[in-house]
Amino acid sequence: MLSPKNHVEKEYIVTLDRPAEKGYIELFASGMTIDGGEVCMPAQLSLTDDPNIVKLVLHEGKYHQVKRMMEAAGNKVTHLKRVRMGGIVLDPSLASGECREISAEELSTLYGET
Repeated sequence: MLSPKNHVEKEYIVTLDRPAEKGYIELFASGMTIDGGEVCMPAQLSLTDDPNIVKLVLHEGKYHQVKRMMEAAGNKVTHLKRVRMGGIVLDPSLASGECREISAEELSTLYGET
């Protein structure tokens, strides 16, 4: 499910060291090359009311991808939280590191088998 080859959408709330720039939206939407020449698929970045917090939707899951993409944009991630995977919104009541089993219905949703 988390493998980059599956292209399951992953949505994150990202807290940045410095305020996000409007140019980030186009930069992430066009796909970008991160350290070592690794090419990332286009991603959807949206600004929030807080200039140091953005929402980011990825369609792959490369190693430390969010942090590496932000570094390529000239910023640094200070906090990162995944809030959605595919059609499943993660339970905000779970403590950090906690998990729960997903239902067969949710699993089907993840793989588009509705």
